[in-house]
Amino acid sequence: MSTADSLAQRLGALLPPLALALLVLLGCNRGLWTPDEPREAEISREMALTPGVIPTLNGERFIEKPPLYYWTVAALFRATGGASVLAARAVSVAASAATLALLVIWGAAAHSRAAGWLAALMLATSGRFLISSHWVLIDPLLMFTTTLAAWAAWELLARRDGTAMRLLFYAGLVLALWIKGLIGPVLLIAGLLGYVLIDRPAHWRRLRPIAGASVLLLAVLLLALAIWQQGGNAALWEWAYVNHVQRLLNPAGSTGHRQPLLYYTWTLPVAMLPWLLPLIEALRPAHWRRVQIAGLPRLADPARYGAIMSATMLLVLSASATKRETYLLPVLPLLFLWLGIRTHEWWQQWQLDRNAGLGAGWWLQSVLLAVYALAAPVAAWVWLGAPNTWIAVTLLIAVACVSALIFYSLSGQRLRAGSAAMACAIAGGAILLTLAPVLLDGVKNMGPFVRTIGELLPPGQPVYALGVDETLRAEIPFYTGRTVIPVLQASPAARPEWIVAQDNHDGHAVNLLPDYELSRERSFGPGRTLQLWHRL
Repeated sequence: MSTADSLAQRLGALLPPLALALLVLLGCNRGLWTPDEPREAEISREMALTPGVIPTLNGERFIEKPPLYYWTVAALFRATGGASVLAARAVSVAASAATLALLVIWGAAAHSRAAGWLAALMLATSGRFLISSHWVLIDPLLMFTTTLAAWAAWELLARRDGTAMRLLFYAGLVLALWIKGLIGPVLLIAGLLGYVLIDRPAHWRRLRPIAGASVLLLAVLLLALAIWQQGGNAALWEWAYVNHVQRLLNPAGSTGHRQPLLYYTWTLPVAMLPWLLPLIEALRPAHWRRVQIAGLPRLADPARYGAIMSATMLLVLSASATKRETYLLPVLPLLFLWLGIRTHEWWQQWQLDRNAGLGAGWWLQSVLLAVYALAAPVAAWVWLGAPNTWIAVTLLIAVACVSALIFYSLSGQRLRAGSAAMACAIAGGAILLTLAPVLLDGVKNMGPFVRTIGELLPPGQPVYALGVDETLRAEIPFYTGRTVIPVLQASPAARPEWIVAQDNHDGHAVNLLPDYELSRERSFGPGRTLQLWHRL
């Protein structure tokens, strides 16, 4: 082997980890975006100031979720010298990076190194993962713990027995419980139950289900006891019933996001973009047949494990009345483990069959990848009405990747066409993460304007506000350190010197008394305007 070939191989081996690092780190240079990020960051800031089991928002109990995520962010706030957007976002980014690394390791050990990298790259470039992995949310950390537990369970079922791996499995269940409540362990247990019943693995007893159930029950009781000791019966009822039973059966008001039963039938394909054709290919009956050789033990199929686990978890999520796209995060790593392995197997067969044409499936996938790469810069151009430097550079990158994909596909260079296809996916994700802060930070980030309000108000004074919602209860304390006090619009007795008013353009216009004048105003998209009023 020549020196040039050796260097090319080394550079080629570096490209997948560099691509994953790029997709993980891009897009972190922005403020907190509504609606979810300010709430999670502020709850974590208050947890850092007054540690406890029950989270608070604007000083009031907010017990929708257990405290482990908020403890993690709060610890990072303290370690870095105070609350910051970057520190809050770092938890989601680190959890997502760890999930991708685990998927590489899992795929490589269970099937092949190429399948592991392919599964991780497909997950990293999928639409929902790209968005949620850079969002200040609980779900990325939950995704890592559920993936860790699913991997440990696979190791026990298919490869090796051991106390350390069993403890890792139990730890994943408990961590998922303390991050988001019972939904994490329920998803994992349902997925494993579906796999055991369908595939009947020989070593299912290695999971020690009775011991695992005992550990999980103890963790639930300890969490319930800690909540009761700090908040009493009302807090325990709110956590146990309102945020578990009511969310599952009949969410009302702010207790959940009610959606129809088949909600994920259209949101899951969108979440998986641009990788719909591998899903269609993997669903073919030929990929589900088990190969059994007489006289040899039946080998566990990691792709079937990922498919059955993810399908069962999706059924559980669909059964709940509360549904959101972000709830798909724990399902996606297992889903892409399945797709990564099946895609690698199909790719190997396709390379060997030299007489087969590219086929309609390849061209459909190529069209999806081309649209995925070009969508962000073209949309940005339309949004702004004229191209700037960012748009021009990203558009050139997208056009280069798409042109390479078309050229290599038309000329029948399959290996290079495959590399160009992945380059289109990576470019599309990287461009989206690059352009989103440039285009949307001014609309979604209320931080600079809220800081200005905090600088104008007298020191030590709370912020009196009209139109107070969850966003204001989070934004104002996080950026100013001041408590938000709602002001009744019709109360003549409440006449503070300064009032922050939120106008959501819903027909309920702000109507202050005549002796107030508008001091500052800023719109954040068509549905939200913040105003600062001063009494004359």
